[in-house]
Amino acid sequence: MISHMSEKMSLHLGIPCVWVLVLAALVAIGNGVAHGQAETTEAQESEIVSLATVVGAALQGQIVPTDEPFGWANDFLKSSEQTTFVPFTISVDTGKLSTSRVAMYLFVVPQGVGVQPGADGTDLEFPDPVFEDGYHLSLGAPTEEGVHEIRRGFWVPAGDYDAYVALSESDVADGTEPTTMMLKKTLSVPDLWTGQLATSSVILADRIESLTAPPPPDQLIANPYTLGMMRIVPKSVPVFLTDEEFSLVMLVYNPEVDPSGMPDVSVDYTFNTRMAGGLEFFNRTNPQTFNQQTLPQGFDLRAGHQLVAGQAIPLSSFPVAEYRLDITVTDNSSGVSLTRIVDFSVAEF
Repeated sequence: MISHMSEKMSLHLGIPCVWVLVLAALVAIGNGVAHGQAETTEAQESEIVSLATVVGAALQGQIVPTDEPFGWANDFLKSSEQTTFVPFTISVDTGKLSTSRVAMYLFVVPQGVGVQPGADGTDLEFPDPVFEDGYHLSLGAPTEEGVHEIRRGFWVPAGDYDAYVALSESDVADGTEPTTMMLKKTLSVPDLWTGQLATSSVILADRIESLTAPPPPDQLIANPYTLGMMRIVPKSVPVFLTDEEFSLVMLVYNPEVDPSGMPDVSVDYTFNTRMAGGLEFFNRTNPQTFNQQTLPQGFDLRAGHQLVAGQAIPLSSFPVAEYRLDITVTDNSSGVSLTRIVDFSVAEF
């Protein structure tokens, strides 16, 4: 688990922001090392401090983001200790970066929380983050769309949050000012611990990779879309080509179980075409069932086993069109059902 900063940050008027955020940045750097990164250099530490300063200025209202310098997409999965895990992907146009490495700083606070006056009226008190971390990352090859995708994650209790992500070029030449960007994203994180039937986000997959071994615990933040021996590469936009597969993954939470820990759940998938006059039924697949007859012997939700639903459907028979997929999850033991809706489109190869 990532240690959270327990000491309040305070700034005396007239003292540069960089001074007050050094502690936060150093905590973040320490967290990054704990997640399997190599020891940071003094220059890299300085980069994280600079990014923390940018976030500090945003918290004070000195910087008001008016656009999104890079894309953001996230999902929600049940985590541990009554929290929700939020894996996310940021997408940066290659033209905005001139280096193969970047520094990134993540700072998450309850929604609307900013810097407040101190008790004596002279100091400013910065909010304690519910999550923070700092990273140095090597950029891989860009996508066919010409963007670099960076994936990380964090976990928080259910609630509404502001997530600040500051990003800059790393290891720039001496005398060169690195390009720096910041995104503020407001999130409503669901509570997946109510005991009522629930699901994760429906994750559309570009591909699903089989692993020979799960990543070690200190690498999970760097591999936020890994489920056991399976790594999901999420699709950045919900557009599929006719020669591709429509692939999705979803976890089902909190169904009733029998004395052995077995659920009795069915999942139905209905595809509808979006027409000018509304929805028109296209087709449906055979329901998925999860019960004593279909799950492996020894499966036990109470022991932490995951109930993973999903589909992988060739799209060669799908006309080019806009679609809506209705996913209905039914707990046959309790009679409770819920529906998840996924919009996607199929384009010509």
